[in-house]
Order: sequence, then structure tokens, then C-alpha cells
Amino acid sequence: MRFSVEQSIDAPRDAVEAAFLEPAFYAALGDMSAIRPPEVVERRVEGPGDNLVHLRVQYAFSGNLSGPARAVLDPARLTWVDHSTFDRAAHRMDFEIVPDHYADRLQCQGSYRFEPAGDRATRQLMGGDLRVRYPVVGGLVERAIVVGMRQHLGEEARILERWLRDSGAVEIDTG
Repeated sequence: MRFSVEQSIDAPRDAVEAAFLEPAFYAALGDMSAIRPPEVVERRVEGPGDNLVHLRVQYAFSGNLSGPARAVLDPARLTWVDHSTFDRAAHRMDFEIVPDHYADRLQCQGSYRFEPAGDRATRQLMGGDLRVRYPVVGGLVERAIVVGMRQHLGEEARILERWLRDSGAVEIDTG
């Protein structure tokens, strides 16, 4: 299933991109409703001008699954590593979700693009391909996961905005 998600973030693109490369930001995502605090297990910088940043971030699901998803997935075994490569010059992050379990049933890869939306905001555009291989309910599970992704990105954006303000990286507009 091809999917796309657009999210507005109330912070300049440079600050948003810097946050996604900062391990401390991922710890703040522990405030999300459906995941435990993620852990950055690798951060490697390479390329001319240190332009490429490779991240591996371990996630564990802690939310509620819909009925179709529970038919296929055990919530206790829903852990995965997000393998990402951020190209700073292109303002693009390519990712692949690698499940710790269910690798034979679940595949997801795609990319994020970060576009300025004026001087003080960012459009985060996510697109990718999600495949759930399971007879009868695979398509239902794919749709449920995409709904969860949309919810996740919205929640992540609000946490990111708060984290940037609290860290002093972005000024709070009180006007």
C-alpha cells in the first residue's frame, strides 16, 4: 500500500531537521501515547561536509491495536528499528522500518521531505510503501497502520515543537 502523510510543524526547517538528528529529541518521544521512549542505537555521520547522517532508532509499541491488527500482530512483540539516512543538502530522510519480529509479514520503507512553510514553519512530507503479508486481513492491517502513522506524526510534531521551545532552539512567538 502506497501512503503519504503531510504534517505542519510550527518551527523553522533548520531547527526541525537538527532535532531529528539529535538523540535527546528521541528520548522526549517517550511522551507519545503509543510508543515507549525510543533509543538511538547508532548515529554515524559521513559524506562531504558531513552531509549524510545515518540513524538507527529502536522503537517499541505500547498502544492499543485494532481488531484486525491484533489478529496478525502480538502487541508485546511489536518492536522495530528505524534505519534512516538523512541527506542534509537535500532536506530528505530515507527510512526503512525493520521489525524485530514479523519481518516475513511486514515491510515498510519511504522518505520524509522537509520544506519551509514561511520563515517560521515546516511542512513534513512523508511517503512510502507498506506491505503486510497476511491472508484476508493484510489490507485491513495496512490501513490501520497508516492511520496510526498519521496520528503518530501529529503527536510527534507537537512534542518536537515543545522540545524546541524548551531547549531554546526556537523562540516562542507571543505576539
